[in-house]
Amino acid sequence: MADRAVGVFRASSRLVRLCPDQVRRTRFRRTGLGRRGLAEDHVYAFLRRIADELTARNAAEAGLREENARLKNALREWQSLHGSKPRHLADQG
Repeated sequence: MADRAVGVFRASSRLVRLCPDQVRRTRFRRTGLGRRGLAEDHVYAFLRRIADELTARNAAEAGLREENARLKNALREWQSLHGSKPRHLADQG
């Protein structure tokens, strides 16, 4: 499987992200003489790559959602401790 476009990607090689155009442009080798269809090893390797990429993206998204919730809560807490009074209440004194 020397074809880089259909190689198996592991979590440690996430520097190059899989993009939709790569999926659309991917072509698989034909099987040898006497057989019809595509080379199964290339198809399955590509499917593993897509699954790995989606797993990594889902994990990154979940982490970002958690961080976003943490930051929102921290901001609300800060605002409740340090927030200014509305202007009409501040004038009354």
